[in-house]
Amino acid sequence: MKRSFNPQQTAEFSQRHNALVKAICAAGFDHFVATTTDNIFYLTGATFEPLERPFFLIIGADGARRMLVPAMERDHMGKAWGIEASSVLTYREFPAPAGQGWAEQLLNTNLSASSFGFDDSTPLRVAAVLQKSGGIGADLIGELRIVKSDWEIGQIERAARYADWGVNEILRKAWNGASAAETYMPTQSLQRKIIREVADWDALATKVIAGAWPAPISAEPHSVPRLTDRLRSGPHVALVLTRVNGYAAESERTFFTQAPTKHERSMFNTIESARQIAFAMVRPGMECAVIDAAVNRFLGEAGFSDFQVRLHRCGHGFGLGNHEAPWIAEGSTHILQQNMVISIEPGLYEQAVGGYRNSDTVLVTADGYRLLTHAPLDIESLTLARTTLRHRVNSWVVGRALGIGDHIVHQQKELT
Repeated sequence: MKRSFNPQQTAEFSQRHNALVKAICAAGFDHFVATTTDNIFYLTGATFEPLERPFFLIIGADGARRMLVPAMERDHMGKAWGIEASSVLTYREFPAPAGQGWAEQLLNTNLSASSFGFDDSTPLRVAAVLQKSGGIGADLIGELRIVKSDWEIGQIERAARYADWGVNEILRKAWNGASAAETYMPTQSLQRKIIREVADWDALATKVIAGAWPAPISAEPHSVPRLTDRLRSGPHVALVLTRVNGYAAESERTFFTQAPTKHERSMFNTIESARQIAFAMVRPGMECAVIDAAVNRFLGEAGFSDFQVRLHRCGHGFGLGNHEAPWIAEGSTHILQQNMVISIEPGLYEQAVGGYRNSDTVLVTADGYRLLTHAPLDIESLTLARTTLRHRVNSWVVGRALGIGDHIVHQQKELT
């Protein structure tokens, strides 16, 4: 399988390759072994699903590139940028007869006779073999990935537009009494939209998560709502995470399906004030830990000193993953640089009541920042007090399709 790359992509991969070779030489290595799917994708544009069979990209200080892959993937990896067919080495299978597995074939490349590094996030069973052969774990590629090129920023902007589209669809489908299942439906429509609109769509590098976390489960940000959980009053959180052809973004909004109380308005305004403090500090040269500390100090002075109410850091980075460096957190050693992409999302969580969190994908610019997501932010736009016939018909259709119709109808009767 051979893939063609346009001039912009070729220039991008060439720049990454040259930057890594420079980093390899600076670290004193003769070779570097990339083992993770994201890092190999970053350097070659090749997507794959390793399952239990590891893949290796070996780059020399002299710029030479080789891959070691399962035999069944040899032709498939012809799509990798910068890899000639003669440079794709193979191992038989996993597990394999003695002498034919990945460990033996990797050592046959003479790595152990040189000084080499490897991804420090390599799985333990692979890392143990590399360490035993003299390899040293290092984050050379992560240090390259943390600052985005203009081309990468364009890719993330595209993912951000789709994330906003998903949030707006969730808000359009939400109403007081809706099931969580109804708010999951934009996941399918967003996936179809991406497939239609992205000419070189890659299934292995594209993922969508979209839905509403109804109160009170919105106070558990990494839980998963049941299909039959329903939206009643609020605060609910609409969450959309997108990864489009390898590049990620997110858009999240707190919303209500009944008019918010004075207390709920105060909580909403507090997290927005905390976000404005963070935004005002976003610029090159700012320590990430200092941003989080300022937000935590503000929230503490506002009466939320218990970290169990705040639960998490102010933000994180985006790139090939929805969560990656830099970490906007106390304890982080990262310093913001131009063309980093981050989230700003401090939250407040009242157990058994609900959570408040708005998140945007944010580009660090030369003199500050630029929002890449633009979903509604004012509380009036995020108060969805109207229920229409379309909402009820959609609820019936979704319930029947998922086999939960009777349960949903019963819940709706309770609300009337």
